[in-house]
Amino acid sequence: MGELYLDDADRNEVMRAVKQLREKLARKAQQLDLVADAKLWVNEREYSQDWTNRALKSIDMLKSKPDPSPQSDDHYNRWLPQQISARLANIKKIKTLAELAEFINQHGGSWWKKVPNLGKQSADAVHDFFAASEIDLGMTLDLSSKKATCLDVAVVSNRIAPLERFTPPAHLTGEIGSNRAPVERCRIDARNDYESIMAWLSLWDEDTSTHRAYRKEAERFLLWAILEKGKALSSITTPDCAEYRRFLADPQPADRWIGRPAPRWSQEWRPLKGVLKPSSIRQAEVILSGLCEWLVGQRYLDSNPFSGLSTQGYGRRTNGTDHVLSPMLWEQINLYAEQQANNSALTESQRNDYRRTTFILKFAYLTGLRLHEIVKARIGDLKQVSNFDGDQWWLDVIGKGNKYREVPLSPVLMEGINAHLRDRKLGPVGYVLEDTPIIGKLRGENRSPLSASGLYQKLKRFFEDTATHVANTDPLAAEKLRRASTHWLRHTHGSHAVANGVPLAIVRDNLGHSNIATTSIYVHTDRDERYKAMLGISDKDKAS
Repeated sequence: MGELYLDDADRNEVMRAVKQLREKLARKAQQLDLVADAKLWVNEREYSQDWTNRALKSIDMLKSKPDPSPQSDDHYNRWLPQQISARLANIKKIKTLAELAEFINQHGGSWWKKVPNLGKQSADAVHDFFAASEIDLGMTLDLSSKKATCLDVAVVSNRIAPLERFTPPAHLTGEIGSNRAPVERCRIDARNDYESIMAWLSLWDEDTSTHRAYRKEAERFLLWAILEKGKALSSITTPDCAEYRRFLADPQPADRWIGRPAPRWSQEWRPLKGVLKPSSIRQAEVILSGLCEWLVGQRYLDSNPFSGLSTQGYGRRTNGTDHVLSPMLWEQINLYAEQQANNSALTESQRNDYRRTTFILKFAYLTGLRLHEIVKARIGDLKQVSNFDGDQWWLDVIGKGNKYREVPLSPVLMEGINAHLRDRKLGPVGYVLEDTPIIGKLRGENRSPLSASGLYQKLKRFFEDTATHVANTDPLAAEKLRRASTHWLRHTHGSHAVANGVPLAIVRDNLGHSNIATTSIYVHTDRDERYKAMLGISDKDKAS
C-alpha cells in the first residue's frame, strides 16, 4: 500500500521507508518512557484490526508530544540503538551519556577498539549522535589520536584477563622490547605490543571467525610471554617460541590457564579449555608466525622469532574428508531432527526448536556457507533471477576476505526459508523487511539473528543428542557425531557435491575458495578406487 504514497517506489524502497519510520517511532516512545508504545513499534506487526487501532492511537499520541532532548545524565541506552548499547554494557563504568563522552575523550578516535565487538560503523553512529546533540548536552567529543590505554581492569602479575582487559606491567608493554625495530621506521601507529596486535587484528572484520581465531592466539601468546616468561612480546626469542610450543602441549599451572567456557568479562574466563592437540599447536604457530612476519614487514619487529623454530611432527593432519558425514549418517541426523520436531511427548516450544534445527541443517548443508556467513544472511541478500527455464533464487554472500559470491538456492530450500519465517510469525520472502535474518530467534524480537556462538553451540548440542540416540545401535557413528560441528556441514556439502558429479569449479565457486586446490580435498577418487580394489581381493578370498 505504501506504493500509493511513495511516488515511483518499489517494494524494497517502501519497506525501507516503513522500517525507518517504525524505528523513529520506537526511539521516541523509548525516550519518553512509553514502554508499551516502544514495544509496539519494535516488535513485528500483527495482521489484525486491534493492532492497527493501537498503532494509529500510538502515532497520534507520539505526534502530539514534542521531541525529547537528551541530558548528560541520561542512560546511553535511551538514545543509542540497542545493538550499540549492548556492546557498551561490557564497559561497567559507563552508564550515562556524560560518562560515555568522558570515555571517548580519554581514548580518542580509536576508543571503539576498547569495546568488545563494537565496530567502526557503530562508533560513527555514536559520533553522529553527539554531534547532533552538542547544544543539548553541552559537550563535544575529542576524536584526536590518543596514546593507547587498556580498559580499567588492571592485571597484576598472576592475573589472567582477555586481551582488551589486560594491563601489563609498565616495563613489559613492549615500548622498549629487545626485538623492536627502530621506532622512527615503524609504519603503523603502534607504540607498544598491545597496539601492534590491535593493528594486525584490524585487518579482519570483528564478527568473523578469522578475527576471533587470530585474536585468541595472539591473546594467549601475549599473556604467556608476560605472565610466564616475564617478557614483553617484542622481546621473545626463538628458544622462547619453542618453550611456548611445549607449554601449549601441557599448560601449567593448569588452574591459572585452563577453565570451562565463560564470557570474556567473567572472572572465570581462561585462555585455554585444555591441552591442545598437535594439529592445534601447529595452527597456533602458523598464525603467530604470520603475526610476527607482518610486524616485521611493518618495521615494528626487527625479526620473526618463529622463523627459526625447528619443524617437528604434529601427528596426523586432518582434512576436509575427515569431517564429512556419510550420506547414511546424514540421513540419520535429519530423520532424528524431524522425529523430534513431531514428537508429541515434547512441548510445543521444544518441537518448534527442533523444527528450526531441521531447517538450519538443511540451509547449512545445501548452501555450504561458513558459520559467520550463515548468521549474517539476510532476506535482502536473496534475489530472484528470471531464466528461460523459470525463475532462479540466489543468495549474495560476502565471505572470507570480504570476497563476494553468489550461491544458488533450490526451490526446496526456498520453501524451507518461508516455512521458518512462518514459524517466527513473519510473512514470506517479499513481505518482510530486508534486514530480517534468514535464521532468527523463535521468541522475543523475531528479527533478531542468532549469534555465531549461539548457532555453533546449538548444533553442537544437537549432535550430542543425536549421538546419544544412535549410540546403542551405532557407537562409531555416535563417536563421530560427538566431534561434529557446524563446519562439518560445509565439508559434507563439498564432499557430497563432488561425489554426485558436480564439477569441481562449480563447487569451488559455491564455497568461495580462492584456489581450486583447496576444493580438491573433497576429491578422493584414488582412495575410493584403492578401497574397491581391495574389496575385490577380499571377495575372491571369501569365494575360494
